[in-house]
Amino acid sequence: MNLGHEIKKRLSIFKNFYDTIRIMDPINKTSYIITENGVRAVNYNCYCMWNKSNACDNCVSMRALIEQDTFIKIEHDDGKVMMVIATSVEIEGNAYIVEILKDITKNSKLDAIFDKNRDVVGDLINSVNERAVGDELTGLYNRRYINERLPLDLNYSKLNNSPLSIIMADIDFFKKVNDKYGHLAGDKILREYSGILLNSITSNTHWASRFGGEEFLIVLNNANLKKAYDIAEEIRIKVENTSFHFEGQMINITSSFGVYCTQDYNIKVSDLLSKVDDNLYEAKFSGRNRTVAKEDNSQQHINIEERINIENKNLKLLRIKNQIDELRETLNEICCTIDEGKYNPDRLFISEYLDELIVEYMKEFNS
Repeated sequence: MNLGHEIKKRLSIFKNFYDTIRIMDPINKTSYIITENGVRAVNYNCYCMWNKSNACDNCVSMRALIEQDTFIKIEHDDGKVMMVIATSVEIEGNAYIVEILKDITKNSKLDAIFDKNRDVVGDLINSVNERAVGDELTGLYNRRYINERLPLDLNYSKLNNSPLSIIMADIDFFKKVNDKYGHLAGDKILREYSGILLNSITSNTHWASRFGGEEFLIVLNNANLKKAYDIAEEIRIKVENTSFHFEGQMINITSSFGVYCTQDYNIKVSDLLSKVDDNLYEAKFSGRNRTVAKEDNSQQHINIEERINIENKNLKLLRIKNQIDELRETLNEICCTIDEGKYNPDRLFISEYLDELIVEYMKEFNS
């Protein structure tokens, strides 16, 4: 079967609508042009068509691949305004991503506007594409961008045999900030917190996004566990020492971090996010305002391994101590509220569990 012929046949009813058809590989950023004689490989990356040196942030082909749907965007190049439609096409059981390109500057009115206001129209198109993958409140990338960009970064790491590190950050007890100071104060903190994250990024291969709510994701291409850990700690300390101001009030917050480094290039994006989320959960469960860092192999620098071992022991001690304090408080409440002489099985159970925790704490402390 001639793939190009089959795709052109399916799109024949739209023959007056498109100028060019491309078959896309959105992960490797390669493309093939459908011509009258078949399919021709293009010897440059797909984004070079728009005079860009890096992949498009708003990649509709990647979106079409992930969501198996059709998406549209506007691009511009050399005096042309192009409409791009990306869609998933299934032929004989195989899925292909097809881009349909249409030069819409041929509309005389638009052509006149673009000719007189080339820079303004170009900036407007860039702004629209950026907003499609940007978080409106913080100015960071959004969850959609994470879903579209992470597969590319994993592929980049595979091609270059380089590590990929991820930091997941969470503002501690953020709900209490909103409840006490109001959501406007919370929004201001989210914006300023995002600025701290952005300032921690020193490479153009690193990027930050809002994962959702008060959770954030930083992706560090070609960064090992130690580098990612150091960046997370730098942010944690900076946040802890920053006073956020809102309407004359000074608000202090802390933040917890999970760090994960992988060189498993076959890992799924969902599993990668799950692993870094597990580390964040451990940081929060063990007392918050801390960083938990792990990777999926044992080839670690000895200094970071020693630091993590020491920190893990301290985290375990703190977790047990917190449990002891909570149980003591609960036991005191029970003792103060029940009638004198009335039997309460919970009191005995809590007391026994409390003794066990104290023994465990002393063993861990002396080890």
